[in-house]
Amino acid sequence: LMKEGRTSPPSLLSEVELISLMDKNGIGTDATIAQHISTIQEREYATKDASQRFSPTPLGIALVEGYNQMGYQLNKPDLRREMELECNLVANQQKTKEDIIGPILAKMRQCFLTATAEAHKLDDAVARHFPRLGAGNDNQMQVLQANFSECGACQGRMALKIERRDGRRNQGGNPRK
Repeated sequence: LMKEGRTSPPSLLSEVELISLMDKNGIGTDATIAQHISTIQEREYATKDASQRFSPTPLGIALVEGYNQMGYQLNKPDLRREMELECNLVANQQKTKEDIIGPILAKMRQCFLTATAEAHKLDDAVARHFPRLGAGNDNQMQVLQANFSECGACQGRMALKIERRDGRRNQGGNPRK
């Protein structure tokens, strides 16, 4: 028998809940957990509101979607937990640095190769969450560096641009704010 109903998103994590989950999953130490939390905010993957609850940003959501489409659930603690466990084994003298470096680097290399080969999945995810900048609205953009990168689709050269505010370049901070 099926019931009719609606699903709802999970509640937002508080900082205390996030710290507890990180601790439970062996991610970070007392000395590094605060830095991990600071990093996700500085990189604008999530924001923290006045009630100390985290909300994912469009960038954070796009990164999770893109990497999940590549087969890497980097929003899950598995990979980080595995690396931290290996490092703890070295700290407890149960393994040597040489024992763990090779396998960890091999796993990270495979992640890199997959992400490079499937970068279009990340591009597609970002495109779903952000408007396209620089196309047809050059009067609102300022070139910071010409020939910055190569386009993955056409191999043409791309420029690094920043959005202008009130006809001037946005000075510092996130140009989208």
